Parts: sequence; C-alpha cells; structure tokens
Amino acid sequence: MAESEYVSAQVIGQSEQGRDLYLVTVTAPETAEETAQQTAWRDAIKHTPGVAAESAAIADGYKLPIWFNSNIHGNEWEGTDATLNYIEQLVDTSGEPEVKELLETTRLYFTVSANPDGRFNGTRATANGYDPNRDFITNATNTTTALRDITGRIQPTYFVDLHGYTGILQVEPCGPPHGENYEYDLFLPHAYSAALAVEEAVAEADIPGNTYDDGAGNPTTTNTGKILIPYRDIREGWDDWPPIFAPQYVAYQGAITNTVELPLGRSNDPETSKKNSAIDTEVAEVVIDSIIEYVVDNRDPLLANQIEIFDRGVTGAEQTPIPADVAPEDLAPGVPTEWTDIWDETDIYNATFPRAYVIPVDGSQRSRSDAEQLVEQLLVNDVEVTRATAPFTADGTTYPAGTFLVDMHQPLRGLANVLLADGTDISDRISEMYDISAWSLSLLWGADVVSVGDTTDAAVTVAVEPVTEVDLGGSVADGGPYLALEPAGTAEWQAVTALLDAGIPLSQLEDGTVVLGKDAASRAAAEEAASLFGVDFTATDGLALREESTTSLRSLSVGYTTTDDRDVLLKLGFDEPVLVSAALVTSGAVDLSTLDVLFLGGNLSFTGQNAAGAEKLTAYLAAGGDVVARGSGGATFANTNGLAQVTATTGTSGSNGIVRVDTPEGSVFGPDTADTAFIYPATWFVGLGDDVTVEQSYASDVFVSGHWATSDGRSPADAAGQASAISSETEAGSRFFLFGTSPTFRNHPVGQFGDIASALYWSAGPGTAVVPPITEEDLTEDTRGGVSVPAEATAGDTITVTVDASLAEQELTATLFSEPVGLGTHVVSAAGTFEVTIPADTTAAVHRVAVEDATGALIGWDDLTVLAAEVPGEEPGTGEPGTGEPGAGDPGDGAAGPGEGVAVTGANDALPVIGLASALLLFGACLVVAKRMRRASEGVTEE
Repeated sequence: MAESEYVSAQVIGQSEQGRDLYLVTVTAPETAEETAQQTAWRDAIKHTPGVAAESAAIADGYKLPIWFNSNIHGNEWEGTDATLNYIEQLVDTSGEPEVKELLETTRLYFTVSANPDGRFNGTRATANGYDPNRDFITNATNTTTALRDITGRIQPTYFVDLHGYTGILQVEPCGPPHGENYEYDLFLPHAYSAALAVEEAVAEADIPGNTYDDGAGNPTTTNTGKILIPYRDIREGWDDWPPIFAPQYVAYQGAITNTVELPLGRSNDPETSKKNSAIDTEVAEVVIDSIIEYVVDNRDPLLANQIEIFDRGVTGAEQTPIPADVAPEDLAPGVPTEWTDIWDETDIYNATFPRAYVIPVDGSQRSRSDAEQLVEQLLVNDVEVTRATAPFTADGTTYPAGTFLVDMHQPLRGLANVLLADGTDISDRISEMYDISAWSLSLLWGADVVSVGDTTDAAVTVAVEPVTEVDLGGSVADGGPYLALEPAGTAEWQAVTALLDAGIPLSQLEDGTVVLGKDAASRAAAEEAASLFGVDFTATDGLALREESTTSLRSLSVGYTTTDDRDVLLKLGFDEPVLVSAALVTSGAVDLSTLDVLFLGGNLSFTGQNAAGAEKLTAYLAAGGDVVARGSGGATFANTNGLAQVTATTGTSGSNGIVRVDTPEGSVFGPDTADTAFIYPATWFVGLGDDVTVEQSYASDVFVSGHWATSDGRSPADAAGQASAISSETEAGSRFFLFGTSPTFRNHPVGQFGDIASALYWSAGPGTAVVPPITEEDLTEDTRGGVSVPAEATAGDTITVTVDASLAEQELTATLFSEPVGLGTHVVSAAGTFEVTIPADTTAAVHRVAVEDATGALIGWDDLTVLAAEVPGEEPGTGEPGTGEPGAGDPGDGAAGPGEGVAVTGANDALPVIGLASALLLFGACLVVAKRMRRASEGVTEE
C-alpha cells in the first residue's frame, strides 16, 4: 500500500513477547487546530453532555469515531486480514466522493492485531497464558491494558470486535441476562438493527462457500438469508452480563457494540483451511462495510444516544426500564423497533445506583494499601475519584479528611457501578451462563467500600479535590526500637517477601503482625521497602516477641502448576517461582528437593510414562516437603499421598460468584482476612481426619452474587457452614493447606492473595527468628560473664567495657539495667574493649551492664556499682531528715553502700533505637521491584 495522508499508525503498547500493538487511524487530514477542536468536542460530549446535545457545531462537525478490533484471540486470524484489506481499499478509493465524505465525517480506528503473540504462536491466549477477552477489568495482559487505556481517548460511538468461529456468522447483541448497568433502552435498538443490516448485506453478497442458519441453528451452504444473532437466536448461554469482554467493556463509553464471530474455522487439511480463511476474510469485509454504512446512515441518533448515556450519568438520572410488553408505538420516533417482538420479562435487568461510594483510609479500612490499589484501578478505567479535604459524615458515619469518594453523578457511572457494586444473585433467573457471573472489586480486591444513598439524593456534603494519581506513601516510624508491619494487603506481603529475600529476620505475632529486629540492617531494609511498596512500618518495643507465641518466617522457593498461580506468586513478590509438572519432575528438569513449598492448582499425579516421578514426590513428602493446594484436585492429592483425610464436594457445574466466609480465631489467615471470596465453583470439605484443622468455612448465608444453580447435594445450602479451607501436618513434618475457594482465578480476587501468602509461609515452617529485647529476666547467673566492667564508677564517669578479643571490629550495644538505659553502640577495639559513659543522673545503686551483638543477642553482663556524683558545696550525708536529700530519712532508706543489700530496681521498658552501620544493606540489590506502579496512559494521536 502506498503512503497516504489519510492513514496514521501508532504503537499503543507491546505484547508480552515484545511485539508492537498498533492502532491505525483512517480519516481526512486535520490541522492542529482541527484536531484540537475534535478533542474539545469529544470531551464536551462526555463531560458536558447537556451542552453538547444542543450544539449545532458538534452535530455538524464532530467526526464520529468507529473502532474495529481484530485478532484479540490469536488463532482467530481473518479479522486482521479483512482490516488490512479494508484500509487498503479506503486508500485506493479515497478520491471517490462517497469515500471522501466518509473520511471527512468519521474517524475509523483499527487495532489491527490485538494479540500479535497469539497470532504468531497460533494460540488463543496471550504469551503469558491468559484469554485477553476475559481480562477487561483485571488487566493481567498487555493487550487489555493497552486497549483499556485508549478506550476513553477514542470514545467510540460504535465498536466491533472481530472473532471466529461459530460455524455460521454470528453478530451480537446478546441474549439474557443483560448487564444491569447499561442504558439498555438506548443500547439494544441500534445494536440489533445493525446486526440485521449485517445479515441482509451478507445474504446479498452470497459469498460462495459461506454458511447460513438452516432455521434450527445448524449451518448450511444454502443461502437462507439468515445468520445467528444471539438476542434473537440464542436466548440463553451467550450473554452480555459481565464487563470482561471487549465489546461489553467498551459499551460503557456510550458505544453501541457487537462481537462478530466469523463462520468457518481451520482444519487439519491445509487446502480446506486456506479456502475457509478466504471465505471468512470476505465475510469480515462485508461486515466492516455494512457496519460503517449503518453508522453513517444513523449518525445523528447514534451520537444522540451516546450523549444521552453520558448525560444520565452526569445528572444521576435513574435508568429507563423497558417493560416486558414493549411495543413499537411506545418508542420515540426514529428509534429502531425490530427488537420489540423478541423482548420479554427474561430480558429485564436493571441497576439501582448509590449516590456515592466511600473508600475509607483510616483505621476502619481493612487494608490501606489495597484501598489505594483499588483507587488506582478505578483511575486507569477513567472513573472519577475525589478525596475529602475535611472530615465529613455520610449515612451516619464520620470519615476523616483523605477519604476517597466516587460520586456516582459522572459520565461513566455505569462502569463505576459495574466495578464497585456487590453484584446480583441471578441463580433463579437463568439456567446457564457463558462465563463469570460476579466480579465486584469492592468485595474481591481487599478494600472496604461503603455505598452511600441513592442516585436521586443530594451530593454528600464535603469539600473534595480530584484524584489523578494515588500517592502510595509508605513510612517508617521513629522510636521503637523494633518495627512492625501489619500484612493486611498484597503490598505488605510483597514487602514481607522482599525483606526475607534480603536476609532480614522476621517474626509473626499471633495477630498476624510481622516484627523486624532493632538492628540497622532491618531498619534500612524497612526504609527501602516502605518506599518501594508504599507500606507503613510502626514502632514497637518488641516485648510481644517475649510475651506471646511467635512464628519466624523464611524466604521460600515455590513450585507452581498453573498460569494463575504463577502470576499470583509474582504479585506476592516470589520473583522466581518454579513450574512443576509430572513430566518435568520425572525427567529431572525440576528437583523437588530444591523447593520449600509446592503450590498446586489441582492434582499432581504420575501415570504412564511419568510413573517413575512418583518416587521423587514420595521422597519430597517423606523429607517433610510442604504443599498448598486448591479444589477437589488438591483433596485428591492429599488423600493419595497421605497428607490429610478429606472428602471434597464441588458446587453445581458452572457455578461461580462471590461467597461469604467465616474465619475462626487462630486461623492461619489471621484477623485481617476478608469475609468474602470468589468461587468457580465452590469446593467444601467433609469427612475430615482428626488431625485436620478447619481454617475457614462458608457462611450460613453463603451466596452474595453470581450464578449458582440448585442441584442435589451441590447447592449453596449444602455448602453453608462447611469447611472452605483446611490444614494438616503429617508425622514426617509435611504441612498441607487446602483452599476450597478460587483465590487465584484469572488473577482477579486480589483480596485473597494475602491468604495465599499466609498459607505458603505457614506451610514452610520456621526461619530465622527476630531476637526479642533483653530484659532483666535474661540477666541470670547462666548468662553472667563474657563482659567485664569496673566494680564501681561514679555517675557521669566513662568506663571501659571488656569483651572477648574475637569480637574486635564488631559493633556492640551496651545497656545499663535496672531501668534500661542505652549506653550506645560502639566498635570493639583490637584488645576487645570499648568505652561507655554512665549517665550523670544514674541512681546510686548496683546496676548491671549488658552487651548484645548486632542481632540483639545477649553476649553477657556484669555488675557495676554506681556511686552518687558529689554535689558541689555539700558534705556527704548532711541532708535534712525527711527531705529526700542524700542522708535523709530512716536508717536503711536511700542508696546503700556496696555489700549492704543494695536495691536493684527496674522494669521491662522499651530499649532505645540502636544503629548498626556495618550491617546496612546495599540498597536496590536485594528487594523485589514494586509491582504497584500505575501505568501512564499513552495518548492516542489524533490526526
């Protein structure tokens, strides 16, 4: 194709394997001023739709954006081929009046190959193993991240996603259930009318070898004039309920959208495949041409629709429900009516919008870091978020300044609500779903979110500022001398993993709090972790390390079996997880003895040619190897390998959604675990052995939202109260943990990632414990020695402390007991000595000088009698009786002399912060790079 002034291309991202993702724009050339005007009109349509609706300039001059997306499934090729052919055809005919007018009144956008890795590799999925057309609210792929980021900038009025293969050309709209957050009265009429226009055009084209619907949903090469339109022909099982597909996501920009499934697939016969591909390409070209023709013919009502969708959001108008008995005469003039003959009560799905969503950041928030991650996800989806600049009260609850708010009077209120609402239980309304049925970020991403009021209410009374990015913060408190981290969110677990990989000892308290030592290396590592991951370390005296049961954590090498599990591990900071399979173990490519934990997404069995690998698994478990597993496959693995006695039951086939869970006190998960989880399907455990512990159960009111059809023994009522997570330990020392929920599903249930981390660290057993603070209880006859000081000294004197000469050049810390007073950290001389100064206000008494190393471990101690410093102008012992001066009071009061029953006073007070310069980490060399950085959107060049 020759170079053309009508065509521009830009790179909007890169695939996982480094291939460019291209957006091609075809439109009449524009000056910089004209481009700026188009941008201003686009923004007015979204943000001031009431004004835009009355603007003659917009009606006459706005270039309607039409977007065709191709090849999002890598092995569905012909959309790309048709797109390239169509672009070339436009260029070749750009001088013709009809084409020239088209390019002067529209912008045609083409993402030519949304999944170039899949296209090259011949796979449906992206190179990192995900189906990108299920990923539009999670964004685990570069494809959906790039498409998400340009969606709001293109702001298409019409969008088509080219796929294959369904045996017969299939063009949406969908059958029920319909997404309840769409303005369906505005969406459906044109979506269906456009599909009928495609049907008519394809039938008229009469492409040799193409297939048609025989009237019973079967393909025939006889031209019946009929294709498949799910709204008309597939009334169940092809729905637009979740926003995870490209057209269902883009529709929230006010667009009319269709998924187009080309008819003929590839076969094992190259000639047949070549023939089918040529037919599909020709069919796709007819689809593109007919959609563009429909948009041009219906330009004004389509633009008015888009403006109205945005206006309902901005003004907070309630949805306009479509009655089950809607008739053509009920519609406004010009609205397509063909769809009304099909519509009935099974199509009716509507949402109620709150006035706002509140995302706390104070002590009432389960996880500040998860809340910030949620806000980041809202922002990259162009949802408007504000931050309170003063305290405010909403629905009787007072929130502090800094609280995030999502005011639902905004252009993308449908998208905001579909992301944040709990969702709906639709189990009784439909018998089967095409894909997932619930996805709420409020319930699955770890943060507490509160809905406030109704869309018709007045705005929440509060001063706010817009949020354009989230300051991840991160802090390390002064004092201590120990530091503590509450791992309530994914970011905190990233920090924990990074600290352990850096060799920093960590101990976990009974309430889940992770404690770092008081040494300089730990503090330096905490400073870097706070900066990288945006987490907060608080100060603590460390006495809890002495007073309660603790668990030391250790750096882990983890083996995994599925893509979902791999990426959750990466998000938790395990930067080198090891892929495990029966074949890899049997061949020796994976040595199980090098792993601390196996993380199994199902059963791991050794049969056939891999049978020899079973011995290696047996050896791993006999040596105390640990396992964390999921689902019924994990239960089978446990029973087969003697890890636990358990019977697993799974929910009704295809059931999925969000469930409530109860976590008992003392669970491995800790008190910060969320009370909701995702299931696909739910698995519960009964018939448990005596050595099995229930770590979590399904709640009595178990199902929140989604689709879980009733079936004998597999219904929500059967799961209620049953174990959803269990643990056990074998005599060989193998620890086993089993999830019945789906915490890694497509990398979406972010709020459950911490549960996975808790299970992994529990199963792996203890590491290096943080040394607890020294108290007088440690200064026993058994620990006396190793240190010598003068027998006595006067308060304010500098004395020499002697330790073993083997400690030369080390930094040691000295503390004066009874009341613990830090005497500083000092470098030991070659002779094994260092000097400390006794504080001038030290009480005259027998004290003890204790010395500890850089880790806080006690080296030893010695007695030191401190004499009172002389006060100028006074004779010793001349104080007045009862005045509290030296010498006053009854015999036996005050400071006694050496050997006269000297009082030893003190309490277990906090030690001061002590720096250990020689233990400083080399920053940047040890910690895992944070994965919480918000991706900056690349702007779409508008030419």
